[in-house]
Amino acid sequence: MRFDVGDEQRAEFERLALDLCEQAEGVPGILTYRFFSSGSGRYALLEEYADTAAALAHNDSATELLDRLRHCTESIGVELYGPLGPELHEWVRERHHATSYAEFPETGGRT
Repeated sequence: MRFDVGDEQRAEFERLALDLCEQAEGVPGILTYRFFSSGSGRYALLEEYADTAAALAHNDSATELLDRLRHCTESIGVELYGPLGPELHEWVRERHHATSYAEFPETGGRT
C-alpha cells in the first residue's frame, strides 16, 4: 500500500502508523506489517498474511485506525499479490485505488 501525505498531516499519519504496527504485533496470521518512508511525505506499507482470513480479520480489527489513517492521506494505492480468496477479489473490485496481481506464470509458489 502506498500513501502520499501532506506536510500538515505527517505527524498524525506517523502516529497512526505506529499504532497500527503495535496492534499487528503478535497477531496470528500476520506475517509482515511494516511501514517505510521516502522522507518526503511518501509512505509504503508492506503487509503479508498467512491467508485471506487473516487479512480480513486484521482489516476488521483495525477499521477505526485504518479509516483515520486514510483521512490523513492525499492519495492511496493498494496492490495485492498472489492467490486471493473471493472476499479479497470483491474488496479489490470495490476500490478504484486497488489492483490485484496473480502470480505469473502460475507456478504454485515454486521459484
